[in-house]
Amino acid sequence: MINISKKVYNNFQTPEKWDNVNKHNKELIKDYELELKARALSEKTIEQYKNDLKIFACYTHDELENKPFYKVTKKEIRNFVIDLQEKNVSPARINRLLSAIRTMLDYATEDDDYEDQYATNVASKIKGLKKDSVREIVFLTRKEVDTLYDILVSKKRYQEALLLALLIDTAARKNEIFQIKKSSITKKGKLTNKVTGKGNKRFSLSYNMLTKKTFPLYLEQRGEDDKDFLWYKKDTVNGIVELTPHRFYSWIKSWNKLLEKETGIHKNFNIHSFRHTALELLSTGEHYICELMGVKKFELSDLQILANHNDISITNSYLKDKTEDELVNKFHVEDDEDGDDEW
Repeated sequence: MINISKKVYNNFQTPEKWDNVNKHNKELIKDYELELKARALSEKTIEQYKNDLKIFACYTHDELENKPFYKVTKKEIRNFVIDLQEKNVSPARINRLLSAIRTMLDYATEDDDYEDQYATNVASKIKGLKKDSVREIVFLTRKEVDTLYDILVSKKRYQEALLLALLIDTAARKNEIFQIKKSSITKKGKLTNKVTGKGNKRFSLSYNMLTKKTFPLYLEQRGEDDKDFLWYKKDTVNGIVELTPHRFYSWIKSWNKLLEKETGIHKNFNIHSFRHTALELLSTGEHYICELMGVKKFELSDLQILANHNDISITNSYLKDKTEDELVNKFHVEDDEDGDDEW
């Protein structure tokens, strides 16, 4: 069952409605389901896509005279979003529905069987909703990153230092970092092997001098073996074996304690905090890469490329909100009088 209340779900999709949905729309959803299977997506993911698209098909049946999808306009999809909001569907859930519609229409515009009917994807420029804030985003400063790195190296926890280096260099997600192959990090290299990110996108990650500085220490500690996975542990029976991504969690929790012990400040950061931190430091010019390249800061469009975001507004949401700082800098006149804050 998809993650939506039964009341809202049944308002859109019922077996009776589905029986009467436009035949073309049913066929497109079925063809797209086969396409997702060909891409080797999980059964759970495919089922979510299918159910989301059925909701849209039933809405089209009820509100848009059961017209075929290729006649649905951008405005009508926006009205669908508004209808979902009025039914108190969460922004995250609405964004998932929109994503399903976008990707299905992308498929239709590129498939030979549908290209005559779908010249453009009318949903491609409809922006998603701002998600409800689930938890506070924790940013680390450049000094805190450097301090943490130095601690890990001093304790000869080189594999963990390599993880930190890659997180800061690539601004990648946990599952993308986990897919990096040992052989793809070289002295003169710039990009890792291709990894699979969100939306089944394939791309390489850009690594830099901190990774190259740390990798030899990691290799010497690991020793020689013929395994190409990067994240490992030494097993007394099986030798070098691959870790699971869950091990990153325990590493990061220990980093919380290491940094607190060194600085006296508690920060409850997680692995995703480093994606935010790397992009933030690049945006302000505090990242070591800015220093090496002699760049004052990187523009938002550059960060979008690094983060592999489809929408630049998503990249912007990863950075600190600087509205108050801009307000003060632009409109505040400094008082020349000395004294404390009391009138």
